[in-house]
Amino acid sequence: MPKSKLQLIWYSKEKKVISCDETNKVLNENYDEIKTLVQNAFDDAVLIGCDEKDFKEKIQALIESLNFSLGKKN
Repeated sequence: MPKSKLQLIWYSKEKKVISCDETNKVLNENYDEIKTLVQNAFDDAVLIGCDEKDFKEKIQALIESLNFSLGKKN
């Protein structure tokens, strides 16, 4: 039996639930991809001796540093 994927509820800037099925599908697929990537990186880090808390703090800082970048010139 395939593992069921978590279906998150996503909110707009206006704090309203995003109801478009296709938008939710894209957001949930992106979330799943990010979760897998971060889990794999975390497992690698711990296996090679990195402190779990240190790794998580760095990933949290990375997330906090994100800014919308589409259409912006570098």
